[in-house]
Amino acid sequence: MKVTINRLDPTKVQLDITASGEDLAPFINKERDVIAHRISIPGFRKGHVPAKLIDAKVGYSYILDRALEGIVKNFYQKALQENKDEVRPIDAPQISITNLPAKPGEDLSFEAQIVVRPDISLPKIEGEEIKVEVPKVDEEKELDDALTKLRHNYSTLVETSALIKTDNYLDMDLKIFDGDKEIESKREPSYRVGSSEIPGLDKTLRGMRKGEEATFTFTPKSGENKGKELRAEVKVNDVKREELPKLDDEFAKEASEFDTLSELKEAIKKQISARRDAQVANAARDAFINYLEGVEIPLPEDMIKSLSDEQIAKLGKDATKAQKAEITSELEKAMKEQIVLDQLSDDLKTELTEGDITRFLGITAQQFNIPLPEFINMVIRNGQFEETISTARHQKALVEGMKKADFVDENGEKLDLSSFLGDEEEEKKEKQATDEARSMAAASLAAKKTDEAGKQSSKSKKGSAKSGK
Repeated sequence: MKVTINRLDPTKVQLDITASGEDLAPFINKERDVIAHRISIPGFRKGHVPAKLIDAKVGYSYILDRALEGIVKNFYQKALQENKDEVRPIDAPQISITNLPAKPGEDLSFEAQIVVRPDISLPKIEGEEIKVEVPKVDEEKELDDALTKLRHNYSTLVETSALIKTDNYLDMDLKIFDGDKEIESKREPSYRVGSSEIPGLDKTLRGMRKGEEATFTFTPKSGENKGKELRAEVKVNDVKREELPKLDDEFAKEASEFDTLSELKEAIKKQISARRDAQVANAARDAFINYLEGVEIPLPEDMIKSLSDEQIAKLGKDATKAQKAEITSELEKAMKEQIVLDQLSDDLKTELTEGDITRFLGITAQQFNIPLPEFINMVIRNGQFEETISTARHQKALVEGMKKADFVDENGEKLDLSSFLGDEEEEKKEKQATDEARSMAAASLAAKKTDEAGKQSSKSKKGSAKSGK
């Protein structure tokens, strides 16, 4: 096989691949064997028909055509493997056959145009100071919001004769008309004021009382009646207000596993703190990737346009310029990140252990709430295993890279990201324990083999002694 690489632009290469007649022979012979068991030629048993007779019977071009897909796939993959450091595909190839052999022994040539990862040089990260925009957190407000939300979960509804206001719950009838034609009629037994998607409904309801009726007009912003003025009639059958439970120890016992309100508050504060740590870690991750993306990164424009057009088509004719621009921007952002993390993984020579893969698959399966064995089968069945492994490698490289940099907030204060990046001392202990376990296992295996060898030697000596007698 002969391969010539032509770089068309920073993100596209063309492989010109030629397979000799000798290279093709195993594939052609395999296909001939299949055909030999299917055709009948007088004087020969099925499966024992000579190659020349098969070629004469069905034609060499027919045999080649049946084998062609496997041939191209095999030699394309072989060409990639031989040039893996220079050609790193990020999309499926466009294949064109440039020469088909007319008879056995002739060459097959084809070209493969491939979108590839561009060559980039990432900036220095060792000891570099990277500024992070740390999310502002008002702990007291978040605590109050969490407690209020919890109280809403244990609230009761009480009838009221007061004027309707936001967050009241209504039993109401709603009818919608297009001119004089009624197009919708429904009963809302527990409608919360302030949650409507119908323009003008909540505004009309506020200030009404139980038993009152009202009419208003509105213009839908989407759907089959988009842009058309419709009329709505609403009748309030009942009004209830939400009554929240008193915030005390009794409430804490009812709403949580804690006996006192103080314990409940402390638990919520820990959740807020953990959430903030996660937000800081995510912000640091984004800042790190933005720092890496500061270099020039050529993007495969044709590929991005194709993906963009595909997503925009799903939106239909209603797609706005802003939506189209957002889709393209998100695709470019994702592509940049993939290229950068690929390069970072290579620069750091990041390798995955079995433990890394198992942990990543376990965490991902848990996120999707799927049992691990079922998740692994799904990934393999959908042909996503290599992509999953690549993502796991990216994640590990990201952590390895971030450990080399220093992260500070807007005031220059160093950020503690150990809960996200892991503790180096703990990792060293874990690695040492793993190495010791492997050493003990190796020593045990060696001792076992030595023991077995000794027993075998002893048996041999006994056998020799008996022979001597």
